[in-house]
Amino acid sequence: MEESTILIAIITLGVGGVVGYLAGRSSATDGSSQKHQIEDLKTEINQYKNSVASHFQQTATMINEMNDSYKSVVQHLAKGSQDLCDAGVAKEIESRLLPKLNASESELNQVESTPAPAGEMVEPPRDYAPKKPDEVGALSENYGVQPASNDKNDPPLESISPPLDAAPKT
Repeated sequence: MEESTILIAIITLGVGGVVGYLAGRSSATDGSSQKHQIEDLKTEINQYKNSVASHFQQTATMINEMNDSYKSVVQHLAKGSQDLCDAGVAKEIESRLLPKLNASESELNQVESTPAPAGEMVEPPRDYAPKKPDEVGALSENYGVQPASNDKNDPPLESISPPLDAAPKT
């Protein structure tokens, strides 16, 4: 019985060694496949980045074309109003259309030419209401305290005794 146990242990050790050897060889080839997968993923990410960049370039071009088309439509309407309407109506239509066109052009130029303020100080929001210089602020010791009245019904402050809970213990 003891010999069969030793024989089973040796056979199990041999089979385990063969399986381990084969597993080690297959994982060595997996290293190159992992490198290949990493390169494929890097290529895919670069393609995606290029796709996003070209999308936004195309969008910017299309928006510029749309703005140009808008300008030409406004100019066409203004010219048509001059040709087809009375002088007073044409001037009214032009006064409505051309300021919008000029305003949109100046806004576009201002957005393009004005850099964002880099070091400009921005005031943080306040958690209190601003006060005038002669007003008492909410953090003042006298805030909400009414001046003492001279009524004879009110006892003097010296004669008021503190509550029992607040009295010092001796």
